[in-house]
Amino acid sequence: MEGDPSYRPDVPDVEVELKSILKYVQNILSTKQGSAVIAYDFGIPDITNFHNKSYGEYIKEMEPSLAKTIANYEPRLKSIKVTYDQQDGKTTVMHFKIKAQLSNYENIPIVFE
Repeated sequence: MEGDPSYRPDVPDVEVELKSILKYVQNILSTKQGSAVIAYDFGIPDITNFHNKSYGEYIKEMEPSLAKTIANYEPRLKSIKVTYDQQDGKTTVMHFKIKAQLSNYENIPIVFE
């Protein structure tokens, strides 16, 4: 450790950290807002309640909402951008692409789909 100036015991291995982040983002995205004891805004908004908006308007609101929630509850990510990823023929499932960078590592872009 003394001979390796790049050694940082407070920063886990990239692969280990990515797996942990993915699991936690999955937890965030599979939780409905208002149902988590830890915080009312943890999770995703109710996706069944967009009757006064078009589907396109609702999607455009979901993107920044998801990015904000992930940024609030996953500090290991930065520069988070969420975009809707339309899947042809799949009308009952919404797909989003999450692009971000790891906070503990420079120049490591990640994408979750």
